[in-house]
Amino acid sequence: MSLNRFEAFSDGVFAIAVTLLVIEIKAPDLSQATSSETVAKLLQVFPHVLSYATSFIVIGVIWINHHALFHFIKRVDRTILVINLLLLMCVAFIPYPTALIGEYGTSLPVVVFYGLTLALTGFAYNTLWFYVVRRYITSEKIIHQKTVQKATIWTLSYPISYLVAAGLAFININLSIVLYILIPLFYLLPGIIDKQLMEQV
Repeated sequence: MSLNRFEAFSDGVFAIAVTLLVIEIKAPDLSQATSSETVAKLLQVFPHVLSYATSFIVIGVIWINHHALFHFIKRVDRTILVINLLLLMCVAFIPYPTALIGEYGTSLPVVVFYGLTLALTGFAYNTLWFYVVRRYITSEKIIHQKTVQKATIWTLSYPISYLVAAGLAFININLSIVLYILIPLFYLLPGIIDKQLMEQV
């Protein structure tokens, strides 16, 4: 399969997933509400908005890394297609736990479920990363080995961070939610993985 067709399909799934996130944000009935009632009802929507923004950034981070990874290869094989489908399946599922945590953000099982979903998505990306590194980047010596090692540690720490955050929910749910917000923001910082990959290009 051509790389352009592969990337176009992947980008389409990412776009649909981030679009589905906003569907769960329902407009409250404000037809007969007073100003104070309007404010109160809008505040009730805030958890949904927060979960939407968090998951949007999560998917955005994966999309950015996905784009950076495939910048260095010119072709894709069947194994990459299968692993990528697994990753896209996880990405497309994210709107469901996002809707749950927006509605039931004080529920321990829901908070843990959200974190485990993001961790699983991160591990799916890692599977793709390791295969591309072994099959293309290392064998064709596209990037210096030390740079690959640094990027691998960085990539692995992403899903592990979500596992830790999910585990902390058993101690403090609010702490887990704060970490769910901070982790993607941290990985959104410009040039973190890209600089590591571009140093030796």
